[in-house]
Amino acid sequence: MLNILLILIFIRPFISSLAFPYLNSIYTYSLLIFLLFWTIFKGLPIKEIKPIRYPFVVFVFSLLISAFFSQSRISSLRELLSYAAGLMVFLACASLSWKDKFTIIRTIILAGVIIGLLALYQYFFGFSHILDYISKMKINDHFALDYIERQRVFFPFITPNTLAGYLILVIPLALINEGKRKYLILAPLLSALFLTQSLGAFLSLFLGIGLYFYLRKDFSGREFTLLLILAVVSISVFSLRQAATKEHILPAFSFFKRLAYWRDTLKIIKTHPFIGIGLGNFRLPLARYAHNIYLQIWAEIGILGVFSFLWLIAAILKSTLKKVGHSIHKKEITSLDIACLVFLIHNSLDFTFFLPELSLIWLTLLGLVFTFSASPKMRKQEKSILFSPKKHLCC
Repeated sequence: MLNILLILIFIRPFISSLAFPYLNSIYTYSLLIFLLFWTIFKGLPIKEIKPIRYPFVVFVFSLLISAFFSQSRISSLRELLSYAAGLMVFLACASLSWKDKFTIIRTIILAGVIIGLLALYQYFFGFSHILDYISKMKINDHFALDYIERQRVFFPFITPNTLAGYLILVIPLALINEGKRKYLILAPLLSALFLTQSLGAFLSLFLGIGLYFYLRKDFSGREFTLLLILAVVSISVFSLRQAATKEHILPAFSFFKRLAYWRDTLKIIKTHPFIGIGLGNFRLPLARYAHNIYLQIWAEIGILGVFSFLWLIAAILKSTLKKVGHSIHKKEITSLDIACLVFLIHNSLDFTFFLPELSLIWLTLLGLVFTFSASPKMRKQEKSILFSPKKHLCC
């Protein structure tokens, strides 16, 4: 059964929910059916999730309440299935052995490297084909034309910011590896990230790494150098954007657009503060998303939903921060924590949480980091594997 789960996790980022909605639905139904069988045969990891059972149950309850009182139950049911798939993957990861967890991490890294290479291919060879297609179909969308003119890579997603949001989720995982292997993995990922020209992604990576080591009280020269490099790259991307002649490319344009989205979202929250407008019902006059995960969750599933979501995240991060100092898997927990934090920070400015091709990967990593070295029994098993002749490698 693990092989099927690995395949499903591997192909998830290659199926854009916005570009291929029907294929995305088929994937979601297939995943749910598989996870149902997984749960029947493996059972629910009740003991493993005991520290977070209350926020987890409250969050699920708020999803159900919001869907039941939704303005459009069909839209809510579709969105509820997406949440269900992600949360069930989270639970499935909580019941995995140490070896299986590393296999999933390797699978996610492999998919990320392939996507990084595909993005590089797009930069060097793909834009001429896209331009021919746009000319043939007479597409006049200025954002699409801007991506091509400035060669901002986005494949296999539909926007550069979405690709960047995915890459910053995978990049921290590469730090688990050692030596040349680490740099071979990072090269296509970081190159593709730079070519997205996503200022928000670089800032999120910078803030996520900085915040993590601040919370851990564990700042060394290596971490400072990494943050310095990210700061320099972020300034470079900002300068490139600032030098643009078109208004919609300027960083200030994106910032004020988001402020407008947030104001409109707050109006929805003010009208439906307690149970929200319902899952999948969120729409703004000029946007499909609020570009802020916390405001949109509040608008869709109410104050109980956003409170339980924040409670759940805080409980998981608190648990892992306590665990990392005493674990033989310090590097693994650190990398997973950073990936999860970076994703949350990026989604205070973007909407990739609401794209299942990214949120499923994030929930997978969240499930892995939460239950690393969860029980004494598992610690003994991990130690025997770790110090066996065949040492683990992530990719």
